[in-house]
Amino acid sequence: MSLIEQGIILMLVGITVVFVFLIALVFIIKLLSYVVLRFFPEKEKPAAKKPSGGSGSKDAEIAAAIAAATAFSKR
Repeated sequence: MSLIEQGIILMLVGITVVFVFLIALVFIIKLLSYVVLRFFPEKEKPAAKKPSGGSGSKDAEIAAAIAAATAFSKR
């Protein structure tokens, strides 16, 4: 058997081993994901309430941004 044939056989064996390992890894990760989600579900968190600051503060921020943009463009 020549060195080329041995190299091709070694390459095919290596590719097969890596492919089988990656397939097994995908199935193991899916299984672990299922087990974790089944026995340790995420607890629902209550929705965070927004501070009721009114629209006055938002209008002031918009006015300040417009004033800054106008001042920058007049340079």
